[in-house]
Amino acid sequence: MNTQKEKKAVDKPTAFRKWCGKENENVRFVAYLLGLMLLSACFMFDDYLFGDQLMIFQDIGSDTWQQYIMNYSAIVNDIRDGSFSLWDFSNGFGVNLFNFNLFDPFLMLLYGLGVLLGPAHMLLYINVIQILKMLAAGVAFYLFLSQFSLSSQAKLVTSYVYGFSGFLLVWGQHYQFGTAVVYLPLLLLFCERHVQKKKGRGFFPVMVFLCGIYSVYFTYMCLAATGLYLLFRILMLDGLTSAQRIRRFFAGCGEMLLGIGMSMAVFFPMAEVLLNVSSRLDSSGVGFMDWLQQCFTPYSGKFYDSLVKHLFSSNLQNGFGMAKGPQQYVMNYYEDPVLFCSGLAVFLDIQFLLVLRKAEMTRRAKTVLYSAAALILTGMLLPIGGTVFNYFTKPTQRYTFVLVPVFLLLMAWMWDYLKKGGRLSILLVIAVTVFMGRAYLEGWQQAGFPEYKRNILILTATGILTVICLIALNFVKRQQIRNLVMGILTVVLAVQVMSEGSTNFQARVTLKKTDTPAELMAQEMEQYEADRHSKEKEIRYRAEMNKPQDFFREMYRADIPQVLDYLEEKDGSFFRVEKDYISGTVAMDASAQGYNGISSYNSVMNGYIKEFVETCCPELFFADQNHYTFWNNVEDEQLAAFLGIRYLISGQKVPEEGWKVLDQVGGLYVHENQLETGTAHFYTDAVSEDSLKELCTEETRDEFLQNVIALPEEEDSETEVKISRETSPKELQTASEISELLSQEDKNAMEDSEIILNRPEKDPHITGAIHAETDGYGMFMIPYEKGWSLTIDGKETELLRGDIGFLACEIPEGDHTLELTFQAPGLKTGMLASCLFWILFGVSRGVEKYGRRKQK
Repeated sequence: MNTQKEKKAVDKPTAFRKWCGKENENVRFVAYLLGLMLLSACFMFDDYLFGDQLMIFQDIGSDTWQQYIMNYSAIVNDIRDGSFSLWDFSNGFGVNLFNFNLFDPFLMLLYGLGVLLGPAHMLLYINVIQILKMLAAGVAFYLFLSQFSLSSQAKLVTSYVYGFSGFLLVWGQHYQFGTAVVYLPLLLLFCERHVQKKKGRGFFPVMVFLCGIYSVYFTYMCLAATGLYLLFRILMLDGLTSAQRIRRFFAGCGEMLLGIGMSMAVFFPMAEVLLNVSSRLDSSGVGFMDWLQQCFTPYSGKFYDSLVKHLFSSNLQNGFGMAKGPQQYVMNYYEDPVLFCSGLAVFLDIQFLLVLRKAEMTRRAKTVLYSAAALILTGMLLPIGGTVFNYFTKPTQRYTFVLVPVFLLLMAWMWDYLKKGGRLSILLVIAVTVFMGRAYLEGWQQAGFPEYKRNILILTATGILTVICLIALNFVKRQQIRNLVMGILTVVLAVQVMSEGSTNFQARVTLKKTDTPAELMAQEMEQYEADRHSKEKEIRYRAEMNKPQDFFREMYRADIPQVLDYLEEKDGSFFRVEKDYISGTVAMDASAQGYNGISSYNSVMNGYIKEFVETCCPELFFADQNHYTFWNNVEDEQLAAFLGIRYLISGQKVPEEGWKVLDQVGGLYVHENQLETGTAHFYTDAVSEDSLKELCTEETRDEFLQNVIALPEEEDSETEVKISRETSPKELQTASEISELLSQEDKNAMEDSEIILNRPEKDPHITGAIHAETDGYGMFMIPYEKGWSLTIDGKETELLRGDIGFLACEIPEGDHTLELTFQAPGLKTGMLASCLFWILFGVSRGVEKYGRRKQK
């Protein structure tokens, strides 16, 4: 027994020493990194982790509150009640769910929590998931840096900065944007393994696959950056012939294409939505030479001023907050170039360009690195960079996350250069200091809130200490003192990053974890109104942060589902419901509360629907063309009847004119439209779509929508359909011609005909019945979108595009049954392609493995 105890006593320190050894150094430093980042996060986000705030914003970041969490709630609700499908009628007129990031791993974690705990409780975990994303980004970048001969300290420091970098903490507030910051260094990791022919490079396509099923938009940017990285890295290699370089480059491109192929089951349907339905990526329609000129025409001077400031902080132009206060951005807090990855990175990266001349590298490597630097500067300083990374359409600054790994890789190299005794240019240090001082001084002058001023003071102090340390390292030769200075530099860097990172989340209008007690709402609203009209700027602009909240109480009130149950029992048809008030969002209550309305906030809205609203009912737009709302248009019962809004949920017993009280359920009233209302309409005559676009006004709208259907010309390049009836849609000169077009017989036929759609058990499958007194047209209040198919009496019937944005068809005289079915376009083809590419992946890995064994 004594011998065994002695053996255990020896084994424990031996195992510990082994764990501390070189072979486990990466594991050890990753553990250090996670520990440091977790402690820092607890300090930076204490109000969110331990206080009452959620990373759900109602200021410049209101997409999180007004759109994203509602979409997540709809997905969770559908999964919980077993009705999840790829089409959702609770989002506006209806939306293909491939619009959203269904396979973002962090959102999938959130959905899982929502399914287990409920959508309301799900929101309470957003803070934790956001911080997990920052930790994951730091670790991913550390693993990427481990492919190079860098010290563990350099990797630790720069990975810490990457995890809290500006893009992740600013654009990462839009949840799905942050995942790209995690995936990019992992793509670069496997790309580097491919370049160096290291073990594990075979999983490069798998990483591309994970990126491909996450987002088409960010996959494009990530792979464009990875492709450029691959090109420059292969050009840097020595000892290869031109043919070998070309083969290795195209082999790497092949691995990326293989990964995209493996992801086709999801990537293809997402691409269909983004490229064929959404109008978000519409180009300006200019000629090639004009487009080229735009790409190389410099930005305004204000842009370059903002660019320089963003190198040193993302919070120098906030003014009086992110809500209603004045700010100093070119566009806004998000859309300006977000580049912050510490002041030290700016100093060291600029020094790198000078140090590189004398570095122990081949002439080829230096030439390639200078060429890469020139390309990066060109892309940053001219619109060409933002244009190329935005599908060659309009330039944006959303691509700047691809630059951060490069900046921090150079910073890591320079860190080791300093550690080994390298010297810097004092002149360059002074020059960067001048720019830094100017940025902080102007930021101080513009800052309205003390949180911003405190951050600028900390940034200034840490910036000065950084300069002192860099200059000291130029003169100190003793290694112990140099190590001490490097240690001070590390602490200064951490303080700067923590201060800057936390400021992104301070002075924000956020959703609180708890509502204001109902009995205090009136009192606190009175105080809020007083603050909102205060003469003191800080009080006035801070009022939104202290606004009393009843979000959870209103959004998840018990009588909403009771009303919906009541309507389902009463009415078995497919109808739409709206409210004359808002619960928690301007346009997205339906998604969280589970009813089918028309209101929506959708940044990638169906382009046809957007054009219909713009042409026929622009009053539905709220603030911009991405918000559609009906609660502020309830007095228009005729428009409601056309759109299929049969019922109105109200807190008022007395209805608007045109509506009648149907019943009271709990504390709510149900109003019914007094006009005949349906989600499908029958017409005897058609006019041209151009006629509707040119002649539809507020005065003529009802005449068009109630009496005729507008169809495209016989050969429409967008819809690719031909109308088979002998009479083509009539081209009108004036709206008054509609009454001449319709005979009394036509009017009687329309009045006696009927199309009834049944309430769907799942949104992508709708059945119904038709009674047509004569041949005519049917229009369904469902967005015209690829993926929908129609059968009448079991026979496939071609779908047309009616009234610019809706599904329509020709209907023969008589009684018929119909069936509308949605299958996500590209899904079947994508699944087949994915299967084939996964087989190709398996075969190619097997062949590689066999070849390596044979060589041995």
